[in-house]
Amino acid sequence: MGGIGTGMRIANTINLHNPASYSSVDTLTFLADMGMSFQHGNFREKGFKVNARNTTVDYMAMQFRILPKVGLTAAFVPFSNVGYNFSSTTVIDRNDREILTRTDQYYGTGGVREFKGGLGWAATGWLSVGMNTAFVTGDLSHYVIDSYSDVQIKSRPLTYSADLRGVKIDLGAQTTMPLKEGRLVLGATWSPATTPDCDAMRIELGGDTIKYGADGAFSMPHLFSAGFSYAAEKLIFGADVSYQTWSDAAFFESKYGVNSVKASAGVLYCPDISDKNLFRHSTYRAGISYRQPYYKIDGYNGPTEYSVSAGISIPFALAYDSRSFLHISGQFVRVQPGTEGMITENYFRLNVGLSFMERWFRKIQAD
Repeated sequence: MGGIGTGMRIANTINLHNPASYSSVDTLTFLADMGMSFQHGNFREKGFKVNARNTTVDYMAMQFRILPKVGLTAAFVPFSNVGYNFSSTTVIDRNDREILTRTDQYYGTGGVREFKGGLGWAATGWLSVGMNTAFVTGDLSHYVIDSYSDVQIKSRPLTYSADLRGVKIDLGAQTTMPLKEGRLVLGATWSPATTPDCDAMRIELGGDTIKYGADGAFSMPHLFSAGFSYAAEKLIFGADVSYQTWSDAAFFESKYGVNSVKASAGVLYCPDISDKNLFRHSTYRAGISYRQPYYKIDGYNGPTEYSVSAGISIPFALAYDSRSFLHISGQFVRVQPGTEGMITENYFRLNVGLSFMERWFRKIQAD
C-alpha cells in the first residue's frame, strides 16, 4: 500500500509504523509475521548499464494482548543495508608517449538492525497511544581505493569503519472516529533524533588514522509522520506524509543531509471476507510513494525516489479456528538523479510474506 501505516488500524495486521495500533489486537489472538524481498536492480550512467540481484529479510514480528486494553509487539527490522561497488577513471595527464589515468573504486558493506519491543494502549474508546523501544546495532565499512596506470605511483586507500549500538524511541497516537458508513482513523508518530555509541575511525594507508568521538560519528534524524485511513465494508484507503531532519544527522562527523519529505497513498480491497471462493476472500492492495532527496553531493541534491506497488494476500487455514495469509506483491522503484553524472537506479522487488493468526487464549467450556 505504498508503505503507509501511520493511520492504519486493522485488528489482524501487525503495523510497525505506529505503535498505537498495537492495541487493536483482540484478546484471543496471537499474530506472527515475517517477510522477505527478492530484488533485481538496474543501474545506468552515461550509457553504461549494470544489473544486480539480492535477497533480504524485511522483518520478523509477533503481537498479542497482555492486558484488556494493551497490546504488545516484538520485532526484528533491518534499519539500513550497505552494499555497493563502483569505480570511475579519470585522465590526469596526457603526453606524446602515454596517458596517465587514475581509477577510483568505492565499495561498502554492512548494515544497521533494530530489535524492538512496543506497547499500544487503548486509553479511551476513541484514542490509542503507543511506544516502541528499539536496540540499534550494526557495523559499516566504506572503502575508497585509488590506483594509477603508472604502477610506480603508490595507491593510498582510505577506509571508514564503524561499530555502533544505541537505543531508539518511537512514539505514536491514533484517534478513531465512527462515521455513518465506515470509520476514519487519524494517526501521528514521532521518532526523536538519537546519537548511538560508536567506535568509528578513518584509516589512510601510509597516512593518519583518525578516531572519531564515540558519541558523535553518527546520528539519526527526527522523524515526524501524520496519516489517515478510511475503512468501509470492503475497502480501506489512506495516505501518509513524513518529514525527516537529515540536515542535522552526522556521518563520520560530516553533514551531507537535507531535510526530506515522503508522501505515500494506498488502497486495500476485499470482495467478500465470508465467501468460500478463494479469490473473493483474498485481499488486494496497491500503492504509490514519492520521496524527496535526503542528501547532497558537491552541492547538488541527491536522487528523488518514486515507487508503485501491487499485491495480494491469500488466506489458508492451518487448523480449526486458525487463519493465516500468504502475501505476494511486486514493487517498482525508480531513483532519479538530481543532476547529470549521477547513477539512475531502477528496482523491481518481489515481496513474499507470511502472517499467522492463531486463537491461543480461547477458553473451552466442557459440559
